[in-house]
Amino acid sequence: MKRAEMIVIEVPSRLEHLDWLQQAAERIAALAGFDDEGCLDLGLAVREGAINAMKHAHGFDPDRLVRLEFAISATRFEVHVLDHGPGFDPAAMPDPTAPENLLRTSGRGLLLIRSLVDEMRIERLDHGMKVTFLRARPAARGDAPATGST
Repeated sequence: MKRAEMIVIEVPSRLEHLDWLQQAAERIAALAGFDDEGCLDLGLAVREGAINAMKHAHGFDPDRLVRLEFAISATRFEVHVLDHGPGFDPAAMPDPTAPENLLRTSGRGLLLIRSLVDEMRIERLDHGMKVTFLRARPAARGDAPATGST
């Protein structure tokens, strides 16, 4: 089996990088064979993962970098969002769909990511958190044929 190709992007924790990161993720997804809707879904998931790391882990400190790793194999498109924050317990996060949380202005990022991808995992590292999400490539799903060299 051919090894996954890896694309790595590191950016300072600044809001002005979010549009660029979303566009980069959409372009990478297009190269992996996703249609417009799939590209938008993956771009939005990357945007949400990055803003969570920038805001909650780094407090928008531009000296702290958010790392995004795109691993593209013949069958899947996987993204790792890594930060250097104190971490959090995913089980302790309030349910954004609970009646008392419906009017809150934040707290839906992980829910949104889960709705846009096939699988999401969250793990605590020695130096921060890693949010991983993946989506099967179109050819692996039986959709349109995948393009690219992976």
